[in-house]
Amino acid sequence: MNAFPRRTLVALTLSFALLATSTLAASKRPVVLFICDFGTAKSAIARELFRRRAQERGIDVAAFSRGLQIEDHISPSLKARLDAEGIDTRRDGFWALTPPDVRRADILVGFATLPKAYQTHKLHDWTALPSVNDAWPAARADLDCRIDAPLDAVVARRDKS
Repeated sequence: MNAFPRRTLVALTLSFALLATSTLAASKRPVVLFICDFGTAKSAIARELFRRRAQERGIDVAAFSRGLQIEDHISPSLKARLDAEGIDTRRDGFWALTPPDVRRADILVGFATLPKAYQTHKLHDWTALPSVNDAWPAARADLDCRIDAPLDAVVARRDKS
């Protein structure tokens, strides 16, 4: 085999490797993490509404939720309202926030004041959301107003790439 075909083969191999690498980087789904005090109410509800809205808008994004500590804070009346809307907060289970969760997320949405170690420029502060148990209609309306912001951020990041 002479040198020309070998160089061509090496160049083609490198080109395919670069193409595969850039395709993998471009196909990485953005990740949005919702965090609340107890991980069972605000963050889980927002995660489900966010997923629903992302699907409606045709945006490929991953979403998950965590709590600073896990405690069930869904009242029976709120559960009935969520069931009526088809919102399943238990779909993914409930998990306490860990440092790898924060590192994995491209965008964080906080319903609670996070420990300093978890505060980052990627954080959207949603601590002003009304109680989902005591003021569901107001909390639902507030979530409806806010839910597009992280989706818009995902689209903006994608468009920059």
